[in-house]
Amino acid sequence: MNILFLSTRSPYPLVSGHCLRTYYTLKGAAERHNVIFVTFIQKEEELKKENIDHLKEFCRAVYTFRIPAYSSPLKLFAGLFMNLLSPLPYVAQKYDVPTFRRKIRKIILKEKIDLVHVDMLPLAQYINEFEDIPKLLVNHNVESIRLFRWFKKEKNFLKKVYLGLQWLKLKRYEAKTVGKFDACILVSEYDKKLMKRMNPQAKLFVVPNGTDTEYFKPRDLQEIPNSIVWFGHMDVHTNRDAVLYFWREILPIILKKFPDAKIMFVGSDPPKPIVRRSMVDKRIKVTGVVEDIRPYVQQAAVVVVPIRIGGGTRLKILDAMAMGKAIVSTSIGCEGIEVTDGKNILIADSPNDFASKVVTLLKNDKFRIKLKENARKLAKKYDWRNIQKLQEEVYAYVINKHKSKILEEIISK
Repeated sequence: MNILFLSTRSPYPLVSGHCLRTYYTLKGAAERHNVIFVTFIQKEEELKKENIDHLKEFCRAVYTFRIPAYSSPLKLFAGLFMNLLSPLPYVAQKYDVPTFRRKIRKIILKEKIDLVHVDMLPLAQYINEFEDIPKLLVNHNVESIRLFRWFKKEKNFLKKVYLGLQWLKLKRYEAKTVGKFDACILVSEYDKKLMKRMNPQAKLFVVPNGTDTEYFKPRDLQEIPNSIVWFGHMDVHTNRDAVLYFWREILPIILKKFPDAKIMFVGSDPPKPIVRRSMVDKRIKVTGVVEDIRPYVQQAAVVVVPIRIGGGTRLKILDAMAMGKAIVSTSIGCEGIEVTDGKNILIADSPNDFASKVVTLLKNDKFRIKLKENARKLAKKYDWRNIQKLQEEVYAYVINKHKSKILEEIISK
């Protein structure tokens, strides 16, 4: 089968949960089908020859496009301002690029495309280019819910008003758009329920996020006593909110209750207050970008996921579980994963409760070890090899549905 796979970003290198989901879905599809990959570029690193060449090892062809709005701050702010006059949400307009559209047309004219895989809602605007071809939309999140959570937490008045307007437009756009595809994939039953309320007629399927349990597995590295780790890119607003929430409201309580605790922040763009404190406080460490997060996660006694904004499911939790780690998370942080509080994770939604549960794990080795063992067991259910099989089942549904539709049209004539 020939698949045209459209993506809002190139997934390699594997620097975020978004990248991991797209990469393993893309690779799984390419193991069974001929895949033509057309993608936007979010960061210059994605354009490095070795990264593009890696994707070409399993894709039949790879085509990359820049996002004009990202070419300068002036264009970005101009686009945000002009969007006030549009009924479409900004994320849809941002990815509307004529050269990208022409490439889709050219591929469809030249190749026999059996299925179009659209990775993320913003690219659904290109649907008029492949209306008569079997097609599915993959939703990493319910985008309007993620934006609404950001809106609720935002303190800047003008930004809050703008986010509110965007949320209203995105909610309408999302509800209308999902019904135009032969199938839509959500990453959790929770997201499916939310989307079903938005559009009861949409054909919705759950294909969870996953982890590579062979790559992320317990290693022979001894845990550093009393150590905590946060890992993730801190330039993304969801992660930045989380890390600042942890820094300002949770960590002071932990250090008051347990002064011997140590915390390491692993990932790009750490907030300046954390960097400055790390220079004078030996308990605080900042790594910046690392090539491999596994040694840092493995040596930590506790992994923290204090996410308050976002949607979908956090792959960092699945990766940490696969490594057999004890995790403390907010409810939103572990949303959509079949976790059990007290069995394979600890869940806390207030600063005091979160801090208390981190300290409990640092002090109680027996409880921490049991939590780690159960986390690893749960992670095996989410191995990407199992997830890719579910993806193939949805592909088959879309193809068969389209064949049935064509047959009905022939009979009715």
